[in-house]
Amino acid sequence: MIGSLRRSKMVSFRLSAEEYAAFQTICEARGIRSLSDLARTAVQSMAASQQHPDPLWRELGSLRNQVRNLSLEIDRISKALETRQTQP
Repeated sequence: MIGSLRRSKMVSFRLSAEEYAAFQTICEARGIRSLSDLARTAVQSMAASQQHPDPLWRELGSLRNQVRNLSLEIDRISKALETRQTQP
C-alpha cells in the first residue's frame, strides 16, 4: 500500500561513521535493500505505534503524574510545617 506510492519528497539526516556502519549491518542482516528503506520502515513503525500506544507506556505516564502530584503535596505540607514552626 504505502510502499507502492510514488515518492517525491526527501528527508535527510547525518550519521556518524559508526552509526552508518551499524545501520548497513542491520540492512544486510535483515535483507533490507537500503538505509532509506530502513529509515522509512522505522519511521512508519514509530508513527503506527503512536496511533495505538503501548498500554504500559500509558501506565507509566499515569504513574509519573501520580508521583508528580505526591511530590507537590509533600512540598505543600513541608511548607505548611515550616510556617507553623516559625510562628510563636
